[in-house]
Amino acid sequence: MSSLLSLPLFAQKQITEIRVIDSEKESVIESATLQWRALGSSLYMDGTTTDRKGIARVNADVGRKLVLSVSYVGYQTATDTITSDGKRYTIKLNPDAMALENVVVFGKTKARIIRESPEAVSVINAKELQGRSVSLETILNKTIGLKVGQTGGLGSSSRIIVHGLEGNRIQILWDGIPMNTSDGAFSLDEIPIDIIERIEVYKSIIPARFGCDGLGGAVNIVTKEFSTDYLDASYELGSYQTHKASVFSRKNFPKSGILLGAGGYYTSAKNDYSFRVPEREDLLVKRDHDCFRSYMLKGKIAFSKLWFDEMSTEFGYYNRFNEMQGVLKNIRYAEDKSGMFMLENKLIKSGMLNNCLDFESHFSLSHTTNNFVDTARVNHDFEGNIYPSPNGQGETGDVPHNSNDKGLEINERINFDYRLSANHNLNLNTLINYARRQPNDDIASRHAGFVIGGFPSKRTGVVSGLTWEAKLLDRKLTNMLSVKYFHLHSEIEDLTSYEMIEAPKKKSNTTSQIGWIEAVKYEPFSGFHLKASYQRAIRLPNSQELFGDGIITFPAAGLKPEKSHNFNLGFLIDKNNVLGLSRLQFEVNGFYMQVSDMIKLMKQHMAAGYVNAERVHIKGIETELKLDISPTVYAYGNLTYQDVRDVLEHLPGTQAPNPTKGLRLPNIPYLFANFGAEYHSDQLLKNWYVKAFWDGKFTEEFFYFWELTELQKRRISRSFVNDIGLLLTYKNRYSIALECHNLMNKEVWDQYRQPLAGRTFHLKFRYVFSKGIL
Repeated sequence: MSSLLSLPLFAQKQITEIRVIDSEKESVIESATLQWRALGSSLYMDGTTTDRKGIARVNADVGRKLVLSVSYVGYQTATDTITSDGKRYTIKLNPDAMALENVVVFGKTKARIIRESPEAVSVINAKELQGRSVSLETILNKTIGLKVGQTGGLGSSSRIIVHGLEGNRIQILWDGIPMNTSDGAFSLDEIPIDIIERIEVYKSIIPARFGCDGLGGAVNIVTKEFSTDYLDASYELGSYQTHKASVFSRKNFPKSGILLGAGGYYTSAKNDYSFRVPEREDLLVKRDHDCFRSYMLKGKIAFSKLWFDEMSTEFGYYNRFNEMQGVLKNIRYAEDKSGMFMLENKLIKSGMLNNCLDFESHFSLSHTTNNFVDTARVNHDFEGNIYPSPNGQGETGDVPHNSNDKGLEINERINFDYRLSANHNLNLNTLINYARRQPNDDIASRHAGFVIGGFPSKRTGVVSGLTWEAKLLDRKLTNMLSVKYFHLHSEIEDLTSYEMIEAPKKKSNTTSQIGWIEAVKYEPFSGFHLKASYQRAIRLPNSQELFGDGIITFPAAGLKPEKSHNFNLGFLIDKNNVLGLSRLQFEVNGFYMQVSDMIKLMKQHMAAGYVNAERVHIKGIETELKLDISPTVYAYGNLTYQDVRDVLEHLPGTQAPNPTKGLRLPNIPYLFANFGAEYHSDQLLKNWYVKAFWDGKFTEEFFYFWELTELQKRRISRSFVNDIGLLLTYKNRYSIALECHNLMNKEVWDQYRQPLAGRTFHLKFRYVFSKGIL
């Protein structure tokens, strides 16, 4: 009996950290695959991948001898024996020059791991972005289930449409942090492609770990992070006097654990292409008041040898100027200027509470100023006639403007990630947002006889999410369950009516909502993934909708959150060396959404304001095929169909029947496709990498306004546009790219029947200095 009592009732577990690094550069390797087995056994017990610090964690019996197998694309697989003792071991991987070309290794890239997650997600990786002389909008426009609605050339406003939802309903994230600028401070086509590691497009599902709201999904732009010294400089010249220049650098001091970074970019364009005036298409005019320029400067200092794994501070300044081009009306003098000071602070600590808890804090602050000037005393038409301004001054509205608006936005995101076991994980994420607006426009107020536009207002929002992720059935089944809490409190000095017969009154609005996500993925055999997900999505009104713009949009204190039931069902096949192909990826997704309390801009008398005025149902299907036909030839094609219908019974605030019930929403394409091919090789010429590509984009005819009768043909014509390009890179350092967009010079119209540019040419030079990084 005593001998039986001396036996342990269960074996004690111990978490041991494995750090994976490059043997030559000693930089960490993220997303390396690690498997382990007991010494003497031939069966691997479990597997995991390294995090962004290059660390993986092994949970095994105390004192057990383990054989590790570590692999990653482009490296030789390493094998080592360790003891499960709670210490940290370092595994060095040797680069394998042949691995990327001829050998399929076991490791998965970070992009592939995300693509195989339970959410409906598409990933654009660094390989697809490499060396391109295009805007981010052009890259996004190739993505399955996504469309970017454009209104003009460089610097013009745009709307990202995902599964039929657009604008503010799609969150834009920068390294997982909401930018809150989907219709705001700067446009996506300014962001330099070269600093992006990958782009993650989450469709109908926004993971709780991002701590943000939204209905249609999110676009997460992930920037490159290097632990080595590097310099990346580029200059691009394009049609219509387009210039883009960027420089980014980093200096690492490994002994002291200090990293310094600095960089910035400059963009400008005259955008002086010709277009036919909408509704007067016999009149061809040249854009002569659409000049745009912007620049951004940023610096960074980071520490990695303090108690925190990383403590970093980034600071920067952004400046933007754009003239206001009229399309229906010839605007000659109105212009907009803005500036933004930015401060960000990040704290990261891994391996707390017996190596089970990771912590991250991200603080950001931005202070913006905006100056909209519209004081012209004369107006012009496209025929060259000049006449006095109808209101004495101004071209764009009922009164002149010379605003001096100020805004402050503060975000604090806190994330806790706790590993319950090797197959179970808890994540708690909270984002606190504070926004304040202080508008000022003396000239507009003097003309109107009262304080016009927005009024001093405040907004506080909290989004908190708890996620449990479990890997079951020998890790073939992944289940993700999230609960999200949304809270909004706003204080707004709002007009009591749009007739402006009463003084503004301070109004407050407080609301709380609960949402949830259930997403599951099953991999019955390697490379085949079945996915299903549901989200009760909530989107809180943003500061722009609540406060107005201080020019023509009035505050809206009573806005309610938008709500939606989002369903996704689909499958993904991702196999190497199948059917004679190097790699095959095939994906099909179906989606259905019921959206209520949609926020819409409504015009009333002399002004406009946002109201909860729409209900829509959305259904659709998307499919994509990607083929690595050989190590040098790649082809792809995708097709999206989305049917977005108005289902509102009565006009807002009345019992009158809604005349647009059952109709498709305007300005949302319902059928579009992308396809293309690419040849790439580093064997044609010694020390040279060559890539040539062709991309095609097709969009079916769609409405730009409601068509209530057959006589109202308010449609944007079908378009089919081709792009071609060539990239040459020498010794992974010097590259030149030449591209032609809209090769056949087709006339293309887009959102709200806005004319886009025809054929354009782009020439880009790039220099990269780094330790083995392109």
